[in-house]
Amino acid sequence: MEYKANRRVEASARTFAIVEHLSTVDSVGVSTLASELEMSKGIMHNHLSTLRELGYVTKVGDEYQLSPKFLAVGLRARSRSKLYHLADGLLNEFAERHEVGTVLLQAAGNECCVVAANGVSSTVGVTVGTSLSLTDSLLGLVILVERAADETTPIETAYDLDEIRMSLDESRYAVGSVSTDTALECIALPITDDTDECRGSVGILLPSGHHQQRLEQLLEGATSLQERIETRFSSGWTTERSFATEKHSWAE
Repeated sequence: MEYKANRRVEASARTFAIVEHLSTVDSVGVSTLASELEMSKGIMHNHLSTLRELGYVTKVGDEYQLSPKFLAVGLRARSRSKLYHLADGLLNEFAERHEVGTVLLQAAGNECCVVAANGVSSTVGVTVGTSLSLTDSLLGLVILVERAADETTPIETAYDLDEIRMSLDESRYAVGSVSTDTALECIALPITDDTDECRGSVGILLPSGHHQQRLEQLLEGATSLQERIETRFSSGWTTERSFATEKHSWAE
């Protein structure tokens, strides 16, 4: 269920609306931005000036654009993600072994963001920093379904929600298009921690024209990958553990 602030601060909401809009364009002028976001030119200028003073926005000529400071903030946020540290190495290993792309996503508001991508072609449009709708992407929906208290929780989506719920109940994965606006298919797996809280999702990007035998091989490997990541939450695993120790523990 989408979180709602108890006392929403509209000034903050407007600032982040500006930031999100700037993330979709190369650069834009004050008048155009004010018109597109239905704000007065004066208020827009005040927001942009504050963001510029703080280093989050730069001005080029008469237009504004986001600064690389957001990249630094994003990387620091990812560095504090336990899910990222527990999963990324295993995802990279899986991608290399099976010659497929793997992505790791975490929910952020009404979207989910790719925090790790391994073996992913730059042409597929899903890489680190990509945001997908929770309701219009399979990787987002498996998070929502896992977090829903029961099956009566309303979720509006173009996907067959009953089919996804049944697949997750039976196998803990779902197979289908990455999002409603792409033909790219994936195996989507929710990742839960030792308290049964869903921490995010893993996507195994399926090669175009894959056959059933190839899919079955990837499904077998994907469920093992899911189990290995989730086990790390309860095993006290840390990035300081040696590669030899990790490899030996799973070889047994």
